[in-house]
Amino acid sequence: MKTPHHNSVTKGTIWSAVDKFGIVALQFIINLVMARLLTPNDFGVVGMILIIVAVSTILIDGGFGAALIQKSDADERDFSTTFYINIIAAIALYVLIFCLAPYIATFLGNPIFDKLLKVLSTVLIINSVGVVPKTKLRKAYAFKQIAIANLVSYTLAAAVAIVIASLGYGFWGLIAIHIVNSIFSSLLLWLFARWYPTRQFSLPALKRLFKYGEYILISDILSNACFHIQSTLIGKYFSPAAAGQYSQAKKMEEVASITLPNAMVQVLFPLFSDLQENEERLLNSLRLSNKITAFIIFPLLTLLIIVAKGLILFLFGTNWIDAVPYFQVLCIGGYFGALQYFTYYAVAATGRSKALFYAGVAKSIFLIGAIFVTAQISMEAVLLAMVLSNVVNYLINGVIAAKYVGYKMLKQMGDVAPILLVSLLIGSIVFGIDCAWEINWVILSIIYLLLYLVIATLSHNEIATLLIAKLRG
Repeated sequence: MKTPHHNSVTKGTIWSAVDKFGIVALQFIINLVMARLLTPNDFGVVGMILIIVAVSTILIDGGFGAALIQKSDADERDFSTTFYINIIAAIALYVLIFCLAPYIATFLGNPIFDKLLKVLSTVLIINSVGVVPKTKLRKAYAFKQIAIANLVSYTLAAAVAIVIASLGYGFWGLIAIHIVNSIFSSLLLWLFARWYPTRQFSLPALKRLFKYGEYILISDILSNACFHIQSTLIGKYFSPAAAGQYSQAKKMEEVASITLPNAMVQVLFPLFSDLQENEERLLNSLRLSNKITAFIIFPLLTLLIIVAKGLILFLFGTNWIDAVPYFQVLCIGGYFGALQYFTYYAVAATGRSKALFYAGVAKSIFLIGAIFVTAQISMEAVLLAMVLSNVVNYLINGVIAAKYVGYKMLKQMGDVAPILLVSLLIGSIVFGIDCAWEINWVILSIIYLLLYLVIATLSHNEIATLLIAKLRG
């Protein structure tokens, strides 16, 4: 019989997935609306400064949230100490950013960044108030409350942002999303957690928590810096409009190549952990996960490359036409990006966190260095650097999986190569049809998907055969 703890974990996993993908869906919908109201320049201007707020937010938490969750005997002294240090760090960082804002604006080449940074950075102080209540909820497996807080706060923030953008205030609508979301999120987290700090503050407790959280802190800073530095450097070396076009293309590519693997990982990571003592079953589960992902993602990315122009014009309008080639190149990198998650989490399930940490640092340093170099050459070079970074990430994760899970690189490539070849072959046929008759992108998509399913079935593809058996059963 399942224990209450097991039920809590199961429900928590479901609500965590609802939270994650509900936010992705909301962001996608709101992004479509805002793209019609604002210009690529508006998106680029805000995107250029998000790195400062993102990295500062990580510094505020300092890995203490993860440390509190990990520490089984965390008491009120630990929680209160973390609460006070978060607020102190947030105020200190806000003052620092406030003072440096004029110099950052000069570096980025536009005085408007001075005011934007001073306003946007208020989210640091607002967010710091909600860190401990959210940690208390996570520790109690109250993911339902966290999901409700996130979804409600983001919906309200989006409504405010749309009104501001509709009134003609431009990028201030995008700023409003972050600030209003932070306010409502913190309020709801406090309401659900029903927790209040005591007057206790302990330096020894702080040191113990930081000792655990320091590796998480470094890893989170690097990953967030990698995520946001792309728009910052593109905006500086090219233009805010180019940064906006790139940002939109990147968001679309990630919806295709990351959303499904992330959804599957929510379910598979606990399974991988349960199978860590059974190497053969863990390896077989990992191989099947890779094949399923490739079976769905590879044809999807190939199709998106072909119909990119029609799709972007339909979703965002003519203002975003320059995002088409960015999107097409990024989708090429998506072939490799989609396969990174399962090897990573399979290794994580074996407890090799230290190896994954060093691998993560190496991947982050490579990406940041590649972007710094290529941003001074051309936009095309930046795009190629992004593709190369995904290839490097795939290879690094693959090598680690080969070492700790026994999933050899040649076997990894061999499992997905036939699916990639079929996807590209059908893509070539459909692309030729489009060049000859200039068919509507929706009809072209239907033709591609029908051809793919027919060929996959006739060639007795393992995943296609498995799906047909499931449908018949």
